[in-house]
Amino acid sequence: MARAIWKGRLLIGERELAVKMYSAIQDRTVHFRLLDKESRSPVKQRIVRKTDGKEVQKDERRKAYALDPERAVMLAPDELEELEPETSRDIEPSRFVPPGLLGEQWYDRPYYLVPDGDEKSYFALVEALEQSEMLGIARWVMRRKRYLGALTALDGQLMMVTLRRAEQVIEAPEVKSAPVNEKELKLVEPLLEEISGDFDPRLWQDEYQERVRKLIEAKARGKKIELRAPKRKQASGGLADQLRQSLDSAKERRVA
Repeated sequence: MARAIWKGRLLIGERELAVKMYSAIQDRTVHFRLLDKESRSPVKQRIVRKTDGKEVQKDERRKAYALDPERAVMLAPDELEELEPETSRDIEPSRFVPPGLLGEQWYDRPYYLVPDGDEKSYFALVEALEQSEMLGIARWVMRRKRYLGALTALDGQLMMVTLRRAEQVIEAPEVKSAPVNEKELKLVEPLLEEISGDFDPRLWQDEYQERVRKLIEAKARGKKIELRAPKRKQASGGLADQLRQSLDSAKERRVA
């Protein structure tokens, strides 16, 4: 496992449980460096004034919030630092709620919480959460930022998923119900049955990233590969025809 990104204390009532936090996901995006086309030398960006193009040093920069096209409020670094939350190593669950109260739109980024000693208390908490079928709403400060998260048990260990704030979540648009065509309705059920199965995340890769990596590997070996944009079959007809085509396609894949 990779190195822990943070260490803290999980506070449950009067008990303290030392934990280490690990990211549950990783960035697999291909990252590039910027080079000069002719000299192949690395290039870097500079912060310059738009009026004359002259570089602005770091200690001369200020953040500003635009009130309108003509006015802005400028903030000094020390003013913003004063607003940062107090440094803490405590994860404080404030309440435990049924998971059904939180829709998918509230969840953001997952982390693993593993014991940093006192494994007995750690696994006792894991079992208690599993039996209660509840999740804890917790707050903590990490890297000068306050987080809100959902504490839960998954596969025999603790997981914390950061939650979005109320001002970040947008209400679902109003959708007016419409009469359902009986013919189309009868096609949906067999389609779902035909393509149902176990979820294997290895089957869903980022095809663009894979093609970029193959291109990089080929050029590194001094080879050329034929570049072809992926073609997507266009479904024709109404919804019933499109569902039928999807059903036929699913049958072909299963036979293959």
